[in-house]
Amino acid sequence: MAFMDKLKSAKDIAAEFAGKAGEAAKIGISQAQSAVNEKMEQSKQNKLPQEGGLKRYEVTYKGGHPDFLLEKKKSPYIIMDIMPDRFSFIPKPQSGNWFTGFEIPYNKVISLEIVERTISTAESFMSSGSNNSDLRQKNVIEITYLDDENEEYVVRNEMLTGTTVMGQAKVCEEMLDLLRVNKIMKQFRGKDEQNAAVRESGADDILKQIEKLSELKDKGILTEEEFVSKKNELLLKM
Repeated sequence: MAFMDKLKSAKDIAAEFAGKAGEAAKIGISQAQSAVNEKMEQSKQNKLPQEGGLKRYEVTYKGGHPDFLLEKKKSPYIIMDIMPDRFSFIPKPQSGNWFTGFEIPYNKVISLEIVERTISTAESFMSSGSNNSDLRQKNVIEITYLDDENEEYVVRNEMLTGTTVMGQAKVCEEMLDLLRVNKIMKQFRGKDEQNAAVRESGADDILKQIEKLSELKDKGILTEEEFVSKKNELLLKM
């Protein structure tokens, strides 16, 4: 009888242990699922643009901004948000140690072009096409713009959103459609306005030079004839 009691007790203990193990497994699975769901939700949120934005793209920074020089040891992966009035470039976690972000207002943009990417030697060997046609895709976004000092720069970013290079090129086309539909391209400054801005800036410089000449004349350093002659030379440049 004592033996049977011990056997029953052992079975009860084993059953209890199995029950606890099963509960622990369920809790472990639930926690793992929660972690997966949390990561999926975070990934979904990361794909959304900042508040007020129209669309977010992942891009590879190729350079062009005077404040951010690209070097081999720096991670080039950043974010490009299409905002109602500007392009907004922000860092990803891996590029946050050197890239703090910048913005380009649309009224400072001279042009935006999608150009063909440069194929690396390694990619050339791995290409499935005999002429690398599968990799020779237009997925590089070139934005020519003026800074606050009317200096011209060209920022280059290669589209990363899209599974393949051809898919990335398609995303670039979709981005252009987005800009057109939202009339963003109409906000661009364009070449004509750029030239006008340069002429205006040049005119301001000439007027300042004439003011200095006038001061020199008032001080007796320049004669009236010299002042008039130099003034007329400057006016011809306007």
